Order: sequence, then structure tokens, then C-alpha cells
Amino acid sequence: MRFRSFDSLKLFCTVAEKMSFTAAGDTLHMSKGAVSYQIAKLEGELGFQLFERRHTHIRLTPQGEILCGAAKRRFAQLETVISDLRDGPDDTLCVGAHSWFISRWLGPRLSSFTQNHPDITLRVEPINTMADLNNPVLDMTVFWCDAETGKRQGTFLYPSRTVPLANPEIIERAREIGLANIVTEVPLLPDASGMEGWRLWHALAGLDYAPRHKPVHLPDANSRLQAVISGNGIALLDELARPEIDAGLLGQLSEIWLETYGYYVIPARNQRLSAAVTRFEEWLRGQPF
Repeated sequence: MRFRSFDSLKLFCTVAEKMSFTAAGDTLHMSKGAVSYQIAKLEGELGFQLFERRHTHIRLTPQGEILCGAAKRRFAQLETVISDLRDGPDDTLCVGAHSWFISRWLGPRLSSFTQNHPDITLRVEPINTMADLNNPVLDMTVFWCDAETGKRQGTFLYPSRTVPLANPEIIERAREIGLANIVTEVPLLPDASGMEGWRLWHALAGLDYAPRHKPVHLPDANSRLQAVISGNGIALLDELARPEIDAGLLGQLSEIWLETYGYYVIPARNQRLSAAVTRFEEWLRGQPF
């Protein structure tokens, strides 16, 4: 059954912000009882509780926290779309990209684009999942994915060869117990593909995929990098981690590289194609990787 109570979601966000039915009612010019009734009705439609009700206060349930964060992001995106439409879209450009790609590659080069195209207002939006491609503010996306998905969704931009990286202590431990044992003993950190990359790498290495630990999902590759440096796991990362390798903070566990993934240019879901999009993609493809 499709969800239709979007007005109630806005009310829910207000209650979550105020953490009080009374305060939310004051803001929305509604009675406490009316707010409470609408939240209960919304919970019934969703099939799960949004708030834990205590005698003197309320607090978000884990499901409520997740929904609140997602709803706030979507409402903010809609406000941005409306603002862009009011200002006129021809000279604005919103590019989505993984935060890893933004911080490691795109961000340091953006001045080259902005200096050559001062008439374009550029905004970069971090994304991490396929669902983020549906963000209505995006005009185009640089997306990291497998070749099959990338070719189906867009066009190839740059390769992303990944290799297992670990900190020096884990590298030393691997020398003692061997590669097959270390990738079983130490947690393997999933990337944007989940654990699919690790399964493919194990197959390439001729190893059984049998990790002892449940995966710890971190929000992006920058978080995974810090976790690996701290000794909290092993991650498949590409050449954009070269600064940490050269500094001795990370090392390769193996010479076996996974070459299944890459960066792809994905057009907007709404099929908008402006001069700004064309100029940015031309600039992207002219940059060395």
C-alpha cells in the first residue's frame, strides 16, 4: 500500500523537533489532543511506533529517528527545488557525488571549473546509495558502482580499482597468520555495494568468503578510511586513498585488485539537460584521474 499522508509527516517532524505534543501544537496552532491524535493515526498507517510515550516526556523510537532524518532531508530538498525554480534554473547546477569522491577528487579541482564558468552557480550534494539518485535537486551525478549498473544508468567516467587496505598493525598480523586468516579474523567493512565487493575479491583471491564478524555499515568511504586507520577493520578502497598509503598510515594486504567498479556519470531522473550540465560533464571528462 502506497503511503499518502505527507501532511502528517510534516507534523511529525515538528513534534520531533519540539519533542512535545504541546509545543508542537502551539507552533502549528493545534491542540495537544489534535496533535496526539494525528501522530497516533500516522503510526497506525505506518505500522510502527514513532515515539515512546513516558509520563513526563516523549522520545523517538529507532524507527522514528530514521524516518525523521529521511523526512527532513526530503523536505529540505523540496525547498531547494522550489528556490531554484523561483531563481531560474538555467544558470544553476546541482551535482551529486559520493562524499569520498567529493573530498578526495572533485573538491580540490572545483576552482578550475568555477573560474572558467563564473556564470554557473554550482552546488555539490553528497550521496551514498542508489536511492539518492532520486533526489529531485540533482541535475547529474558522479556515481560509484559496478560496470553493469553504471552502463545501465549512465556512462563510464573513471576506473576505480580497489584493494584491501589495513593499518600497519593488521598488516604485521597478516604476515604472521596469513592472508586467508586475517580476512576472517578482522572485520571486513562493507562499501556502497554492501559486501558484494568483498565476495568478488575473495573469489579473485581464491579464498572462501567466511568472515567471523557481522558487517559494520559506515556512512561513506571517508568513515571507513578512519576506521581502518584506527584498526577497526579492513576496507576495499581505491587509489584515492594514496595519501594515507604514502604516509604509512595504511598498507595493502594483497596485490590482488578488484577492477569491477568505476565512477559513472548518471543523468538526472527528470531528464533535465541544461547547458550547465553539458559544460560540467565536458569539464569532468577533460580532467586527468
